[in-house]
Amino acid sequence: YFDWTVRRPNPSDTTLDLDQTFTLSTTVENEGTGQAGATTLRFYWSEDTIISTADTPLCTAGVSVPALAAGSGSSLSQDCMVPPSQTPEATYYVGACVATVVGEHNTANNCSLSNFVGIISFDLSVDTPSVGDTTLDLDQTFTISATVRNRGNVQAGATTLRFYWSEDTSITTTDSALCTAGLSVPALAAAANSGSLSQDCTVPPSQTPEATYYVGACVATVVGESNAANNCSGGVAVTLNSADWIVSQPSVDDNTVDSDATITLDATVQNTGTAAASATTLRFYWSDDSSITTTDTPLCTAGIAVPALAAAANSGSLSQSCPIPTAQTIGATYYVGACVATSAEELNAENNCSDGVAVSINTFDWTVRQPSVDDTTLGSDQTFTISTMVENEGAEPAGATTLRFYWSEDASISTTDSALCTAGVAVAALAAGGNSSSLSQDCTVPASQTIGATYYVGACVATVLGEFNATNNCSDGVSVSINTFD
Repeated sequence: YFDWTVRRPNPSDTTLDLDQTFTLSTTVENEGTGQAGATTLRFYWSEDTIISTADTPLCTAGVSVPALAAGSGSSLSQDCMVPPSQTPEATYYVGACVATVVGEHNTANNCSLSNFVGIISFDLSVDTPSVGDTTLDLDQTFTISATVRNRGNVQAGATTLRFYWSEDTSITTTDSALCTAGLSVPALAAAANSGSLSQDCTVPPSQTPEATYYVGACVATVVGESNAANNCSGGVAVTLNSADWIVSQPSVDDNTVDSDATITLDATVQNTGTAAASATTLRFYWSDDSSITTTDTPLCTAGIAVPALAAAANSGSLSQSCPIPTAQTIGATYYVGACVATSAEELNAENNCSDGVAVSINTFDWTVRQPSVDDTTLGSDQTFTISTMVENEGAEPAGATTLRFYWSEDASISTTDSALCTAGVAVAALAAGGNSSSLSQDCTVPASQTIGATYYVGACVATVLGEFNATNNCSDGVSVSINTFD
């Protein structure tokens, strides 16, 4: 009888790459007492130590085994490739089986014992990046550098490195990719590194000024990598600068203005932040109070362009001549100020308006001097001459009006006293600060006055629309007495 047996194969390498070709060698023996006919040997790949023909065949065909006399053997070798889709870092087993030949005494020993092999692999990781600047403007381009390492025991194929922007320190490929493309990483031998790989990337849009973000890097997984969980680096913290626009309290060329005047305003815009500020617009405003906001009345039909400013820079003086808004109250005090429009880099927009500077609306103000009389002791029906002057104590021209003389029982003259003469005296328009020439009128003592009593003569000028103060339109009274006999 004959009996085929196979010794445990010896692999040329017991640590294998995923796609490695290696050599398996074994000896086939006829342990029977008679000659064994020719057969075929096949090598197998197994997940356990028990080799059988149910395991994965290695190589595309078996090895021919010649007929062997009793007690003889044949040494055989074959170059085979690791089967596809094996697990990196796992242990597998190789063995061999000889095909049964009709008439064989014992077929239970036609497969060898196993020999183990380990799948070696590469393992890519990325060091925490360094950045050229850890305090960044909102639209700043900055340099990021990182090193890729192969921590495995076999060469890693070429891949790609990408940098990422994250809101936390845990960097993943779901974070915001920086730059439009990644960096090529060359194939790396076992334990080798790429050296520093750098890229200039721009801060992503719509980030929050003064907030802290994190920059990291991830290397793309390569088929066969033993561990893809460590392909992303840690994050390095970066803080975003912010701009901060402020406006100086404006100056005005005149703080007392006519109601239809045009005023010239000057203000300076400053960026007090730590980041450059993009170009914006300055507008001047008219307000009823000193707290200036953009809800106040805009002056001029358009704002003034403010150029982009570096951190801590200022615009210099910005000027604009604007007309006073219509329908303002004569004699009232208003405020002018300025506001600068916020920009994306600004964190604090609450200080974008200046304080207000006071301006007053000019007006006219009629007053009347205490009259003089040609005789202070009068007969009961006497006609006497009264004279006075009218003045415009305001800062604007006063329109024409009328002066009337009055007879009063006390020195406080008002238009409720008894009017003297049948008509008033015309008062011509007066310039600001001007006064009339002497205005006189011959009037008769009113009837039914008490003989021997003292009365008062005064004058009032009629109020004109727009006058600042109508409470001083009447003069003081001058005393006169009614004659009696002795």
